[in-house]
Amino acid sequence: MSLDIKTVLPYLVILASLAMTWGMWSERLEAVETKANSITQMKQDIAVIKEKIIWIENYLIDSK
Repeated sequence: MSLDIKTVLPYLVILASLAMTWGMWSERLEAVETKANSITQMKQDIAVIKEKIIWIENYLIDSK
């Protein structure tokens, strides 16, 4: 039983397209995870900034 190139080529194309799709989806997933992590970090930074602003406001009001 010998394999002919005409028989194997469609399967190779299908495998290549599946591999490309898998790679693209994994890259997109990594990008979403990175964006979610940066949003979480921004939320933490905003919370710290809000606390500092409240402290400064209280300090300025108390020092009058």
